Amino acid sequence: MSYRSASSASSASFAKRAVLVAAAIAACAFVHFDRIAEAALPEPENASTELRGYLDAQGSPAFAAGDRGAELWKVLQAFYGDRDYRPAWVQGDGLTPGAEALLRAIAGAGREGLSPDRYDPRMLGGPLDVAVTYAFLRYASDLVAGLVDPRGAASLWRVNTRTFDAAALLEEAVRGDAPVGILETVRPAHPQYAALADALVRYRRIAASGGWPMLPAGTTMKPGRRTARAAALRARLQASGDTLKGFQQRHGLRAHGVVDRATLDALNVPVEDRIRQIELNLERWRWQGWEPGGRTILVNVPTFRLHAYEDGHEALAMRVVTGTGDSQTPVFAEAMTHVVFSPHWDVPANILETEVLPAIRRDPGYLARMNMEMVRSRSGGVSVRQRPGPWNALGRVKFLFPNPFNVYLHGTPEGGLFARPRRAVSHGCVRLEKPEALARFALKGAAGWDDRRIARAMRSGREQLVALEAPVPLRIAYFTTWVDADGTVLFAPDVYRHDVAQGTLL
Repeated sequence: MSYRSASSASSASFAKRAVLVAAAIAACAFVHFDRIAEAALPEPENASTELRGYLDAQGSPAFAAGDRGAELWKVLQAFYGDRDYRPAWVQGDGLTPGAEALLRAIAGAGREGLSPDRYDPRMLGGPLDVAVTYAFLRYASDLVAGLVDPRGAASLWRVNTRTFDAAALLEEAVRGDAPVGILETVRPAHPQYAALADALVRYRRIAASGGWPMLPAGTTMKPGRRTARAAALRARLQASGDTLKGFQQRHGLRAHGVVDRATLDALNVPVEDRIRQIELNLERWRWQGWEPGGRTILVNVPTFRLHAYEDGHEALAMRVVTGTGDSQTPVFAEAMTHVVFSPHWDVPANILETEVLPAIRRDPGYLARMNMEMVRSRSGGVSVRQRPGPWNALGRVKFLFPNPFNVYLHGTPEGGLFARPRRAVSHGCVRLEKPEALARFALKGAAGWDDRRIARAMRSGREQLVALEAPVPLRIAYFTTWVDADGTVLFAPDVYRHDVAQGTLL
């Protein structure tokens, strides 16, 4: 038999097998996957020859399109070549237990906002063993780096996706016949990822039960009144398990208990849009690295919150102020390296030009009143800085981490800003509600830096730069959905319209 006829016969055999496995998967999407092995036909005796023939005949199949797909295909080809084209997932008359578990995991990929069809071997074609291998590689790759490149989401994103050794991961999965266990090692480790996946399930249940009613446009109203509109409001709140003030709090609104225009708009967002929002944020977590050990800091721009973690557990949280839509706080990951107590504020050139110099022209006493001074550089240029003290725009402490945007975390004399539900009012830096608490967190364990010394340094009026003994990983992130420790799902405003931009990529 020529190679062409043998290949044709093999394709028919594998096609028949794929149909049977597809039927088993369709019938057992969530349970009874032990029957898949029974449904599978025996591999032909010359399975290695068949696999070699198929792989030798392939360039890069359609399902492996794109740069990432082509790379995974190369890994797959090398994998089978190294094992003399012996099957990895088919044994005797069925699939290995690990392969069956993988198919169960694939059927549940929707829980993470991923399409099961993307990894379903029956959708890939070719020999079943090859299709299972590629499904594993694609699933692992998507969990590690997401579906799309985050650099296309916004110009101020500097997120480097995680990397992994696909070949080593595949070898380990096959060696122990435990691909699902290996997938767990590359799934995003931050607890928010699992919490958002649970939230996605809950909101899909709401959608399956009919979603929630839309409220008619009209005047402001309160849920306690006995009107048709108030009855509609009560039905809407009941559908999502909310009180009115609770709904307002978890949607970043003023919790005054009155349905104003902003509240009505939020109430009338369809459940399908909230599901899509959760899916977009799950994708962002797949872009994020996270170090569950040691100390880490995450600033989430849309919720205007900072979260500090120690060994994977939240140790500190506070409200923050972030940049306006015109002066956006960028999204990136670096490491905090220094704390500056009683800092000077060197007025940035753009603020000097647009705000300070015009104020000086209007009021000659402006510099003295603002505790500012002119500073001449060695080159003869002149800049303006503000002296340390409680009036200083940076407050009593700032935190430095190298970045191309020249942004940092710092205190502020404008404590009243933290009472606002939406706090996008800075020039791009992050203002902290509890800067002293963050200083204690950053310097925890540092020799000589107890709480009393930190408090003195913050109020000394003398600038002091302190290098951290160990840099603290810090991420400025953008998540418009967040799950609190009690399971409350927050939907934050898309202040920079990154959801909109990302939605065009997926």
